[in-house]
Amino acid sequence: MAESAPVAAEAHSHSRLAWRSWVPWTLVVLAAVIGLAAALNVWVKRQALSTDNWTNSSTQLLQNDQIRGALSVYLVNQLYTNVDVPAALEQRLPPQAKGLAAPIAGALEGAAVQATDAVLARPRVQELWKQANRRAHKAFIALLDGKHELLVSTNGNVVLDLRPLVKQVAQQFGLSGDRLKQLPPDAGQIVIMKSSQLDTARRSVKVLRVLSYFLLFLVLALFAAAVYLARGRRLRLLMGCGISVLLVGLLILVVRRYAGGYLVDALTKNADSKDAVKATWAIETNLLRNVGINTVVYGIGIIFAAWIAGASRAATWCRRKLAPTMRDHPVIVYGAVALALFIVLITGPTDAQRIFPLLILFGFAFAGTEVLRRRTEREFPAAGQPSVRAG
Repeated sequence: MAESAPVAAEAHSHSRLAWRSWVPWTLVVLAAVIGLAAALNVWVKRQALSTDNWTNSSTQLLQNDQIRGALSVYLVNQLYTNVDVPAALEQRLPPQAKGLAAPIAGALEGAAVQATDAVLARPRVQELWKQANRRAHKAFIALLDGKHELLVSTNGNVVLDLRPLVKQVAQQFGLSGDRLKQLPPDAGQIVIMKSSQLDTARRSVKVLRVLSYFLLFLVLALFAAAVYLARGRRLRLLMGCGISVLLVGLLILVVRRYAGGYLVDALTKNADSKDAVKATWAIETNLLRNVGINTVVYGIGIIFAAWIAGASRAATWCRRKLAPTMRDHPVIVYGAVALALFIVLITGPTDAQRIFPLLILFGFAFAGTEVLRRRTEREFPAAGQPSVRAG
């Protein structure tokens, strides 16, 4: 019995230590999964809830040839559907040619699409489009915030009002006055969201806004816990964190690249419309691309930090060469880090909400530099001082 006590104690000790071998890696995997959800959440929040981002992407849509062509078809169809174009032409034709009004109107429809495309390319008309999108999005956000009275005129629906563009097209063809009065109130209005869907949207947006910050801090907390628990293997865990962040960023870019083809096939079977849908996907997911690129940059930064502090020959050689500078000229070291971070800032995507995660990255970068500097100073001290090798 006396001999079994040490054996039992040793087994208990092993069982207590065993969890440290798998729990940190489990936290890393969990953080990566949550990080992917957080990245997608950030994209939706920036794209759907920022009026400036929504307006800018909408402006880019109209500047695209394929999308502008599809919109031209829509506007001409709205004009022909809601205005008696043959009757309008008949009034403008000489008496002997009034019978040709209907054939001329039909023949002009194709030319009208091309002319409308040219009109939509004009800066003044693109400004009308931009303001229409800005008004619609502001009304949408106001409604989500509980300001119901702003959408009374649209029966509680969120609409994109293209009526000014329809009028612009009509005036381009000399249709004005009483003929334009034939346009019904909803002509050129595209319903973005019905009033029956707003309660669900309002709840979803509240959750979205909360998660956009909570998930980021949760990911950071899980990574920190994983590294803390991995005593004796912390650099390996830090490398694992960097690789997982890098993989999340690459996965975002892959999804953005290939999901568009699937969505195009799901949304339209019309070959003429596919180019416009593809272009729309590319523009509307540009912020998602930015999130993916940022995440890849963060992953590479973490991987480099884990490598330079590691025990490999190349990393040790680098620290040995940098030791005099780190020891005697720390300002140069911090200046180099600041310069590298500044290059990351100015060469990466420029959406304003990128600043917050970059500040976190900068904080970790400077803290890690100080840790590395002190370790290198202990590992490669000045002549006459004993060295302390890290375990």
